[in-house]
Amino acid sequence: MDRSLVETPATSAPAAHLPAHLPGQGRRSALDVSDLRVLERTTVHLAAALSVRDAVAVVLGAVQDVLGSTSCDVFLLDDTGTALVPTGDGVARTPAAGRAPRLPLDASTPSALAARTREPVQLRSPAELAARFDDPLNERLVAAGERSWAALPMLTDRGLTGVLRLGLPREGGLDEVQLLLAATLAGQCACAVDRARLFDTARRAEQRYRTLATAGRLDVFTAAPGRGLTSELPGWQALTGRAGAVSGAGWTADVHPADLPGVLAEATAAARERRAGTARLRLRTPTGWRWIAATAQPVREDPDDPGSPVLEWVGALDDVDERVRARRRTRALQALTAALSTAGTRAGVVDAVLRTCLDLPGTARASLTLADDERGPGGPLAVHRLRRDGRREHLVREDRRAAQLLRDVEACAAAGGWYAVGPEGARVLPQWVRAAYLQALADGDTAWAVLPLTTPQRRLGGLVVGFADDEAADEDERAFLLALAGQVAAALERVDLLERERSTARVLQEALKPGSLASVPWLHAHRATATGAGAAVGGDWAELLAVGGGRVAVVLGDVMGRGARAATVMGEVRAQVRALALVDPHPAAVLRGLDACAAATGGEDLVTLAYVLLDRDGGALVASAGHPPPLVRTGGAARYLDVPAGPPLGALLDGAGGARDAVLATRLEPGQDLVLFSDGLVETRTRSLDEGLATAARLVAAAGDASVRGVVDELVGGMTRGEPVDDDVTVLAVRRAGGDVL
Repeated sequence: MDRSLVETPATSAPAAHLPAHLPGQGRRSALDVSDLRVLERTTVHLAAALSVRDAVAVVLGAVQDVLGSTSCDVFLLDDTGTALVPTGDGVARTPAAGRAPRLPLDASTPSALAARTREPVQLRSPAELAARFDDPLNERLVAAGERSWAALPMLTDRGLTGVLRLGLPREGGLDEVQLLLAATLAGQCACAVDRARLFDTARRAEQRYRTLATAGRLDVFTAAPGRGLTSELPGWQALTGRAGAVSGAGWTADVHPADLPGVLAEATAAARERRAGTARLRLRTPTGWRWIAATAQPVREDPDDPGSPVLEWVGALDDVDERVRARRRTRALQALTAALSTAGTRAGVVDAVLRTCLDLPGTARASLTLADDERGPGGPLAVHRLRRDGRREHLVREDRRAAQLLRDVEACAAAGGWYAVGPEGARVLPQWVRAAYLQALADGDTAWAVLPLTTPQRRLGGLVVGFADDEAADEDERAFLLALAGQVAAALERVDLLERERSTARVLQEALKPGSLASVPWLHAHRATATGAGAAVGGDWAELLAVGGGRVAVVLGDVMGRGARAATVMGEVRAQVRALALVDPHPAAVLRGLDACAAATGGEDLVTLAYVLLDRDGGALVASAGHPPPLVRTGGAARYLDVPAGPPLGALLDGAGGARDAVLATRLEPGQDLVLFSDGLVETRTRSLDEGLATAARLVAAAGDASVRGVVDELVGGMTRGEPVDDDVTVLAVRRAGGDVL
C-alpha cells in the first residue's frame, strides 16, 4: 500500500462533509412521511390542549418546526367580526417586526385579505408585498429580515375562526406541498380553537351551576323511615311539569328506568346502615332527561350517638345537568382524539368513531356513510353501522340515493347538522332518508343527529348518531356533536393521505427493487438494506458496475427523505450513474456529469454519493459527494479513508466543477474489506454522527475472520440492535480476493 496516503482513524473522521438539511429547501410533489408524522403528532398534542392559548401554541410550534418560518402568528376573529386580534405568544418573532394589537379586516395586509376572501394569500418577495399592500406594518416585517409570507384562513363548518400568518427568511415562499401542509395546520388550529372554546363554555357553565348550588337548591326535602318522601318538591314539579304530588313513592315515576334501581338500592342501604345517602339520576322533563344530584343526611334521636334511631332524613336536590353533560362531552372528545391519533387506516378510523359514539350516554346506533376514496363523488358509498346490541353492518350503496347523499352534505353543513326528534322530526330530513328514520323510530330510537363530514377540500360523507333517550338537543349539545364530526373528517383526510403515500410507495418498491450485485471474479461482495419505520421504500441504493478494462465501480448513494419522492429521485440518479460510468468511469468525470444532470433538470433534492473505482490489481480511486467516508478493514483494524470532502450533487456553482478533481488514490490489498454505508446507519435521534462513526469502526474491526457477509451483518446488527431504524440504512462491503483469480 502507498503509505504516503495515510488513512485516518474512525475517531478523527470529519463531519463537515455531511450538510445539514434546512427546512423549506427543495420543491416536492407530495407529502413525505415526516410531514404526515408532524400532522399526527400535532393532532395528539391538540388532544391535550384544552385552552385557546395552548391550542395555538401547539400549531405555531408545528409550523416553526416543519416550515422554518422566521415568525408565525395566529390572529383570531374578534366578537364583532370586523377585526383580527393576536393570540398566544407567537414563535421566533424578530423584536423589530412587532405585530398589530388589533388588525381591522379592511387593513392593507396579507392577513386581512386572507380573512376577507377566505382564500390563502402568498407573497413571494418584498417587491410583491410592496406592490399589493401599503400598511406600515409590512415595512417593519421586511426590515426584520423576512422575504416572503403566507396567510392561511382558519375555517370550520361555522365559518372563519381566524388567520394563520407566517414569514420566511427566503424569497419564493412555499411550494404547493408546503402550502397544503400549512393549510392543514391552519384547519387543525381552527378545529382545536373551536373545541377549546366549547370546553371553556362548559367550564363556565359548570362554574355557574356551582355558584347556584351554593346560593340555593332545586329543592330541600324530608323523608321518614317506612313512609318515604314526607314533603312536597315544588322545584321538582316545576321542572317535570307534573300536576300531581310526588310525596311517598310518587317521585319514582319521573326517574329514568335505568337509574331507578340504583337510587332505590342506595336509599335502602342508607336506611339500613343509618348513614347519609347520595345518588345521581336522570329526571324526565318536557324537553328531555336532566341530571339531578340528591343527598340526604340522617337526623338521629340522639345527635351524639351514631347508633341511635333515625327520626328522618333531610336532603337536597341539585340540577347538575350542564355539569354532567360538559364533563361527558370533554371526555368523549378526548377519547375520540386519542383513538383517532393511533388509527392509520380508514377501517381504524371507522372502528374508533363507531365505538366512541356508542359510548355516549343514551345512544342506540351510529352510522358512517363514506364516499369511495378511489372513485370519487360518482362512485359508490360505503355504509358502516353499529348498534348498542353489538350488531354491525357494512354495505355498499350504488343507487341514486348515494349521489343524493353527497349533494346533501353541503346543505347539512350549512344548517349545522340536522336534528330530528320523534315522528315530527322527519320533516327536517331529506325526503329520501325519512323512511329509514321512521323505521329507526319503530326500532326504539327517539332522535337522530345527522352530521356532515367535510374538510375545506372534500365532501367525505355523513355521520348519524341515533338516540334511545329523549336527550335535550340544546346549542351546546349540537356544538359538541359538530366538533366530534369535525374530528372525524380531519382523521379521514389524514388517513387518506397516508394511504395514497403507501400505495405510491408500494408501486415504487416493486419497480425499484435492487437486482443482484454484479458477479466479479476477483471480489467478494455483500449488500444489506433496511427502510425506516413507516415507509415502504427509501432513497438509498448500492451496486457494483462492471465498467470494462477489468475495473469495477462500487457505488452507494443516498437521497434525502423517504417515500415516493425519494424513491423516484433515487431511480433517476442511479440510471445517470450507470450511463456516465460506462462513458468515463473516472470518479471526477462521473460526479461532474451528475452535477450537470442536476443543473439541466433543475433538481433541488439533496443527494450524496460515495464512488470507488477499483481495478483488478487493487488500485482504487475514491471520491465523495457529501457522503460518509468508506472504511477499510485489515485483520483486526479498521480506518476511514481520508477522502476529500466534496459537496452534495448539484450543489456546486457554475464554473466550480474543478472541485470534483479532488480524488483519493489508494490500494485495496488482497483480503482487505472496503465498507460503504449511508448516514442512516451512524446518525440517529439518540446518537451523534461522530459517535456513530466511531462505533461503526469498532464493530467492523471486531468482526474477526468473518466473511464479507458476516462483516456486514455484524455492522448492521450492532448499530441497529435489532430495533426499527429511524432512517433508511444501506451497507455495501467488498473484499479483494487473494491470489490469481481468473
